[in-house]
Amino acid sequence: MITKKTILGLLIVLISSISCESQKEEDITVNLNYEHRKEAKHRTGSRPVLIAKHEINVRDYQEQYIYDSTILDDELKGTVSVPVDIELEVRYENYSFDVPKIYYESGLSDPFIVGFHSPATRTVTIPVSVNPNHPSQMVEEEVVDNETVDNETILVETHILSWSDNFTIGQSATQEQENTYKSFWDNASNYTWDNISIGNPDDLVTCTNSTFINDFLQNKDNASFEVYGLYCDGMYWTIGKCGWGLELSAFDKQRRDCACLKSTDIGYTIRPLIGNANWGGVGKSCSADSQTLQVILQR
Repeated sequence: MITKKTILGLLIVLISSISCESQKEEDITVNLNYEHRKEAKHRTGSRPVLIAKHEINVRDYQEQYIYDSTILDDELKGTVSVPVDIELEVRYENYSFDVPKIYYESGLSDPFIVGFHSPATRTVTIPVSVNPNHPSQMVEEEVVDNETVDNETILVETHILSWSDNFTIGQSATQEQENTYKSFWDNASNYTWDNISIGNPDDLVTCTNSTFINDFLQNKDNASFEVYGLYCDGMYWTIGKCGWGLELSAFDKQRRDCACLKSTDIGYTIRPLIGNANWGGVGKSCSADSQTLQVILQR
């Protein structure tokens, strides 16, 4: 996109004497009011373009012959000499510090004439636009299916905390398994989470109610705390104490903790701290077949 703005050049005419009237010229002092728009957007976005040099030249509108040119001083003023009664135009260019050989902005005035009886002050308006080929306007692009798109990187950070252990039919959880399970929940309660999944690696059910998840984590050691049949993402979730520790379950209908499900029932039960061989499972939850139980927290 080309950003445009207007520069007003004040041409203050000072008449000088030349011997032959037909060759009479005028010295024109140019006061250029220039302000680089701070809100102008540069596609690179890395840093603003700092202007090092402002230059103008006065040329014949028809023949494009340059009569005179000058570099403006620190006050954006300069002097050029031009013929009288000739249709003229003013070309303006500026150059940045980092790219001194390629103009950054340029503009061309409408034609005007300076005559013998012209007023002492002439105002020339120059619309100025950014050079689209200036290095500051370049941006890395890639083409996907013949469509040009700007590169943009979005970083999404995901945190996952998980527990899993292998349980054997007819055998209680070992002391090491119980300690590992308890340590997992102690660690999990130090953070807030967006969703939770339970079951085994081949069959997990997920709840995305973050309020429910973080509430029970903060109350996991409260013996009186219980959640009975809270509906979340298509299942009814139950939290309670079964044995000497936390049970977390999800069912297709409302059930209490410490329930024994048959193999034909739909349920996901995690309770290694029950103190016997009914540590839970997917489907059947008492004397279940050997399997890996898993809990995954994510934020």
